[in-house]
Amino acid sequence: MNSRLALDAVVLPIIGTIIVIALQPPAWILLLPGSSALAGLYIVARSRSRYDSLDPRFGSCIPPISRPKNR
Repeated sequence: MNSRLALDAVVLPIIGTIIVIALQPPAWILLLPGSSALAGLYIVARSRSRYDSLDPRFGSCIPPISRPKNR
């Protein structure tokens, strides 16, 4: 992570918190931008992750589905 991105990751939440404290909007108004921010964070984290749930090297805690044998 380069220094510019790290600085933005620290400064932007601080500025957002200051604005929210200063304006004090109703809580239901904060739901949309808050959930959008979490969804965006999830998408960015998944896109930068090397984890692939279909790759057998990572393994899975979910056992494969066994099909009944046809007789």
